[in-house]
Formats: sequence, structure tokens, C-alpha cells
Amino acid sequence: MAAIDSLLKILDAQKADGLVLASERVPSLKRAGADVPLSMPKVSHEMVAMFFEDLVTPEQRQELDLRKSVKVEHTFEGQRFSGELKIDGGRYHLSLAKARVTAGTGASRPVPQDSHPVPDLPPVRTPAPPPPVRPPTPGRRTEAPVQPAPAPVVHEYVPEDMSEEPDEEAQRAADELRGVLQRAHWEGAADVIFSAGLAPRVRTAGDLREIGTQASEAAIAALFAEVLSPEQRARLRAAGSVDTALDLGGLRFRANVFRQQRGLSAALRPVRDKAPTLAELGLPEDFTALVGYPAGLVLFTGPTGSGKSTTLAALVEHVNRTAARHVVTLEDPVEHVFTSKKALIHQREVGKDVSSFAEGLRASLREAPDIILVGEMRDPETISAALTAAETGHLVLSTLHAAGAAMAVDRIIDGFSGHQQTQVRLQLAGTLRAIVTQVLVPVSRNERAVAFEKMLVTSAVAAQIREGRGHQIATAIQTGRADGMVSLEQSLAALVRARKVSLEAAMGAAQDPEALRRSL
Repeated sequence: MAAIDSLLKILDAQKADGLVLASERVPSLKRAGADVPLSMPKVSHEMVAMFFEDLVTPEQRQELDLRKSVKVEHTFEGQRFSGELKIDGGRYHLSLAKARVTAGTGASRPVPQDSHPVPDLPPVRTPAPPPPVRPPTPGRRTEAPVQPAPAPVVHEYVPEDMSEEPDEEAQRAADELRGVLQRAHWEGAADVIFSAGLAPRVRTAGDLREIGTQASEAAIAALFAEVLSPEQRARLRAAGSVDTALDLGGLRFRANVFRQQRGLSAALRPVRDKAPTLAELGLPEDFTALVGYPAGLVLFTGPTGSGKSTTLAALVEHVNRTAARHVVTLEDPVEHVFTSKKALIHQREVGKDVSSFAEGLRASLREAPDIILVGEMRDPETISAALTAAETGHLVLSTLHAAGAAMAVDRIIDGFSGHQQTQVRLQLAGTLRAIVTQVLVPVSRNERAVAFEKMLVTSAVAAQIREGRGHQIATAIQTGRADGMVSLEQSLAALVRARKVSLEAAMGAAQDPEALRRSL
């Protein structure tokens, strides 16, 4: 279930026509042309990002970064929604409206939205057949039939032929891209994006910045010419994208090569050989207790890019240094490479070493693990397998896209059909040990600090999960400091007191600004 579906349920219940979400504003419904604010706090920039991340593809993310707007579509309980996602002044704005049904055709027609830039290469349109010519009626003036306009001539994009040997100029240009990758790896960048006709972009501290000179399609093709197998090249031609790996003298990258309007592009992520420590991430040492449970489920939640996988890597490395345990990781892709020390670590990559997270989880139960790390709980099959593993004496660590502990619990349960939800509640109440939600707060242009919410499953919280009282979890966190719980606002207040972030930045990240004021 997508995160946005929780708000679309409210839209459906109140018989509204549309939904508007914007950073640092109260969500509102569109009803009879008027905006009706919902009775809830303002949503943070990170929360809006979490809501839309299920709506856009990687290609649409590229378009959003370039054009600052992108059209989106989503289907919820049989109803299609369409709208637009925009970035304005560094803030997100998402509008969704119900698609209307054109009378007599059954076809959906989206509610008109704001104008959108016309793509460089529009799709080829098949001209409609000319209307039938009727015989003239006696006594009436005969008009000449209207001739259809000729179809526009559209030149289809022909991708670079990666089966041919790159020429010297393309090789020199590819060497420049290799230099960009080396520099990005050394600077600790999270992502590198190459796009034909544009300068490379590097993501540091959450923001993209240009680096180097314009990349050509020939240069991108030459960069991957020796990497892609014939089968991968065929997949790129047929499906439009392919996953691969790139090794530059010991610097390794996971890559997705894809086609888009201007030509060939690639998104690359460095694979780190050294996992960071909790201290380097700015997280408290008591986080190590999260990998001290003998069995159960520990979840890390938050929007994309909030550092969930990095924190998990730091915890696995802590186990690696301190405990003689067997750790099996299931990742897509592998982002940190571990060298077994006191612990024995086996890393399996989805799509390469195992077909799916769920299949890897089922297989891991026969591999004698103490700890199983699941890169992401994406679907009911994976969630069910993770709960089973946690019930059978294994500690399962995983991530989930949710803006807080209560939402994470709801997303897990809502992912199952009605007759299964009671059983899932019982399993979750019995196996869940903790949920940590992370957000990154700007410190400077190139640096961000981690704020977090930590919920530990006490007997009271387990009862709330079991009895469907998830709305009370937030209160349990706020009053559970003696049990080791920390609310997001308490974490933000600590960062402000330590002068690590400004009050303005903390307010922008808070889910409940008034609670933050009280904490300060």
C-alpha cells in the first residue's frame, strides 16, 4: 500500500474531488472547487517526499529534477487519480484529482491540471480516419468534406548502438565521466547521474549539483560498453533500462542505465567498503541495543535518502566487530561491502544472487543465520516471510517507507487483505521490537544532521498494535522516555540545544512544531 493511500482514504470518505499536499502546510481536499483543510498538523518537506515516492518512476525523478514539475498518476481501490508534482522554491507541491469518466466511452479523462512542458520528441500519433462522405440530399447545398490534416512527421529517437566499438573521441569523453565518478566517490557523494546533453550531477547532502562538462550519449555508451553483457544490452533495448555494476580501479558503483527523451542516461551509487560508525553518523551509542535482541523485528523508516540503509550498515558493522554471529543480508543493490571479522557476514544481492527479498528470506532460514538484514519490506509476501523469520528465533532488520512508527504499523497491516489483518496484528505485536524513523535536517549547504524517533515495543505498545489502537502509539512515545523512547521533537530539540541545527530548520522537520516548542 502506497503511503499516499492513507490520505486518499480520507478523500474518498469525505467524497472530495482532489487532494493537495505542500511542504510545511496542512493538507487540503478539493471539494466543489474549494480548498478544505484537513484537521491535522502541517506536513514536513520530508513527509511530502515520502508520500510521492511511490508515485514516480526513476525517469520521472530525473524529469522533476530538470523541469521542476512532472505529471503523476495513481490508482487506489479502482479509482484513477492524476495530477502534478512540482518543486517551487525548494518546496514540494503535489496535487491529485479524480479522473473523470467520459460519457459513452468508459474511458477516463483526467481533471485538467496546470500546463506542462511539451516533451522534446512527442509520440507518433495515428491520424483519425476521415469522416464518411454522405450522398447529397436533394434541395440542400452540398459542402465539400473536410479533409484531415496530414500527420506530423516525428523522428524517432535511435539509441546509441552499444554493440559497436567506441571511437577515440567517445573514449576520451568516457574518461572524463570516469574522473567525475572518482571525484564523487572520494567526496562521499550518495548518487551520480549522467544524462545525455547535460552536465553530470552529483548528490551530496540531499541536493544535486552540476560537476564537469556536458555528457554526450556516445560518452555514456562508451562508459558502459565493456560492462554490459549481450543479454544486458538486449534488456536495455527491450525494456528501456538495465541494472549493472561498474568497477574503476577498486572504486565500485551500482548503476541503472536507462533511456529517456534526450537519449541515454545512467544513475550510479557508490558501493562503500567501509561502513560508518554510529558516532560518525551522529547517532547515540544506545542504538547498539537494537541489534542485541535475540530475535524479533527491528524496522528503520523514513523517506528515501534519510539514511536508513546507512544506519543499518553501521549496526551490522558493530555486530561484525563485537559479536560472533552469522549475518545474512538481502540487498537491492549491495551498498556497503563488509569484511567478516568477529562475525560471519554473507551478502546476497536481489536479482543476482537471489530472485527476490521473499525468496531470500525463505532460503535464509536454512542457512543458520542469527541476524537477517532485509533491504526493504516492499510487499505482503516479503513482510509475511520477515514475520515468520522473526517468530522462529531470528533477529530481522529491515526498512520501510513511512513517516513514523504509527504509520509503519498501519502500512504493514493494510498491506494484507481484511481476513488476514487480525493474524498479522498478532504476529506484529509478538515480534516487533523497535521502530526508528529518521529525517535529515540541513546544517549547511553540504551537511545534514540526523534526527530520529525511536519507539520500543513495551507491553502497552504491543497491546495497542494487537487491539488496533495505532493512533495511541504517538502518545506512548512522548511519555515513554523512561523506557528509552525518543520522539522526533525531543531529538530535534536536542540538536537545537547542541547548536547543531537552527531552530528554523528544526521547525521545518518537526511533525508537531508545538511539541518542539514545548521540548525547548
